[in-house]
Amino acid sequence: MSALKKQAINNTIDILTAQASLPLEFEGAKLYGEPVEDNTKLCPDCKVYKLSNETGTGKITTYQVFSGIELYYNDMHMTYCNQNQATAKNLIEINHCCIGRYECSFGEHSCCYMAAGDLSISSAMKKKSYSSFPLNHYHGITIIIDLDKLLPEMRQVMELLNIDLNYIQKYICDDNRLCIMRANPSIEHIFSELYHVREQRKPGYMKIKTLELLLFLSDLDTVKEVVQTDYYNQNQVKLIKEIAAFITKDLSAHYTIEQLSERFEISTTTLKKCFRGVYGTSVYAYLRTYRLQMAQKWLIETNLQVTEIANSIGYENPNKFTSAFREVYGVSPTEFRKNVLLDR
Repeated sequence: MSALKKQAINNTIDILTAQASLPLEFEGAKLYGEPVEDNTKLCPDCKVYKLSNETGTGKITTYQVFSGIELYYNDMHMTYCNQNQATAKNLIEINHCCIGRYECSFGEHSCCYMAAGDLSISSAMKKKSYSSFPLNHYHGITIIIDLDKLLPEMRQVMELLNIDLNYIQKYICDDNRLCIMRANPSIEHIFSELYHVREQRKPGYMKIKTLELLLFLSDLDTVKEVVQTDYYNQNQVKLIKEIAAFITKDLSAHYTIEQLSERFEISTTTLKKCFRGVYGTSVYAYLRTYRLQMAQKWLIETNLQVTEIANSIGYENPNKFTSAFREVYGVSPTEFRKNVLLDR
């Protein structure tokens, strides 16, 4: 074994076992606007930030994995978290969506969406107009790589592992587009343990999984495996959101796609395609889920009879409502309410 290779292996061991020192300011914090640091202390190499606006709250748990590489756990219960994000040179942003949906806009004609299980890779050079969450909740991981702050030893380790940051930056983040890999077993394998590992094990897991992810990205076929995302016109997105607000305003009402198409002056094909793009499901599936969520809420918070709730959300036949509710929640509405009362 050559002296150079031995030195690289020693550097690998030193870097993987070293305790990262926290930066005064996390590089990726600017992606979220102006988060407020929280006093919660999970471990020495971690900071927790809180976000709030008129739409809800969010929490960001931040770790420095290596010098120049940060990992963020995002726990959002809000409609948006940032507007007019600042740009940054030589910064790679990788996002994984675990639960919910993520909407990212880069300007007038460039809305794109991530669904659960999806992975996105982009350069922070392209300015985002806003980042938002169409379902009002989002859980995922963000990895920020500041190429200017990577130590020479770290680059040597990556070279030893055949990690090609130049390929990731130049070809996957080509033209400053947001590139998306749709959910697949390889992505699930890399990220699943990061969501469930015990806190004391996280520092080691994050190091290993970050290097595994970068090795995985270095081996991608950009033609077959990386999606140059479908962008949606913001006017279309605005219209789709108006349609969603309209159909959920009165849950007892029923509308066909053709009726919605005529009312909002949009073709049925475009309506169906854009609605699925924004909300990740069909109009009917979205409305069914929304109805049952409201039924669950009313079962908990009101004394309305099951029949009254069924009628209020558009089920003329209470038995069909009970079947639909049981299919989603595993128990009948009456059993659900009884279980909630017993838990109190």
